[in-house]
Amino acid sequence: MASILNKKYWERKSLIEKQQNQMSAYYIQVYNNNVVDKFIKDWTNDENVARPTQAMLYGDLYVLNKPHVYKQYNRIINSKYTSDKALQQMLIRNKADARLNTIVESELARINGNLDYTEKVLKTYELNLKEYQKIAKREKAIANRKNIMERSVKDRDFLSSKFGINIQPNVFSYRDLDITAEALNRQTQMNATWEEYDAINQEARSQGLPDVYTEKEWIWTNEGMTTRHSSNDGQVVGFYEPFQCIHDVTGEVEPLMYPSDPNGSFENTWICYCQFRAF
Repeated sequence: MASILNKKYWERKSLIEKQQNQMSAYYIQVYNNNVVDKFIKDWTNDENVARPTQAMLYGDLYVLNKPHVYKQYNRIINSKYTSDKALQQMLIRNKADARLNTIVESELARINGNLDYTEKVLKTYELNLKEYQKIAKREKAIANRKNIMERSVKDRDFLSSKFGINIQPNVFSYRDLDITAEALNRQTQMNATWEEYDAINQEARSQGLPDVYTEKEWIWTNEGMTTRHSSNDGQVVGFYEPFQCIHDVTGEVEPLMYPSDPNGSFENTWICYCQFRAF
């Protein structure tokens, strides 16, 4: 049976959305850098400088993350295969809000970790503010501030010694734009694939025929940098039933309709290269 949803259309659309997602990642990374830059500048003038309030950071990140999160969910809300009942529309919007809050909380934790690291360096080493600002201005807006700080320390001999800057933070490495864009793109592709299978079933029902796809299988690809879903490989469930996704690191189980399901948790859906097939 011919697919209702044109594959080439989705491929072209996903490429456009990947580029748009890349811009969203770019804006957030620039925001991270600006927060660090301002903190360093204010610290140099007054070591008792206060950090930006959590409410302000949360509000800014909410605004920056909202467009691409809501774009994904608006596609679901506006799909002709989604019920236009007010209750279902409200439930989908609530899921979008929950997803947005999860991403913002993750970004907020990253910024706080960055500021912890920055403050530790400023308390331990003497930083040449003019050199720092010169390097930051010369390099890309998304350049890693940790690296610029290390290059701006006045005592270069101390820096190169075994006692130099070797404070290794867990969160300071900014998210790679290509990886972030790819993660959002994966969500778009998996959602489009599920909608395509569902549309074929809907078409069959409209003709009085049984569903073409009644089951689906989780496929672990072992691609990318994460292997947290290997134990899900080969799991088969009813097409309209959720997979019981097992997080191999934490052991937690979460229901997902398909890999990278945007309704799932950040831990289970971000940077996931798993696939699924329906039959």
